[in-house]
Amino acid sequence: MRTESRKDVLARLRSVAGHLKAVERMVEEDTYCVDVLKQTLAVEKALERIDAMILEEHLETCVADAFRQGKSERTVKELAEIFATARK
Repeated sequence: MRTESRKDVLARLRSVAGHLKAVERMVEEDTYCVDVLKQTLAVEKALERIDAMILEEHLETCVADAFRQGKSERTVKELAEIFATARK
């Protein structure tokens, strides 16, 4: 992963971690369930955005390199596995 992308992903992960801690406090404080659900959904969406960033970076760097090096079959199999896991 390129340095700038890595920094951005790490910053977003730290933000999500903080958000998740806040949700944990909400549960401990017996906050209204719908309010907690709104926050957990926000965390999920943030993680989905991070996943998209990581996938885009992977496609632009690792996948492109693998195809240039003639390793396309293995790379396609890895991507298919990731998408299969995501659909479960």
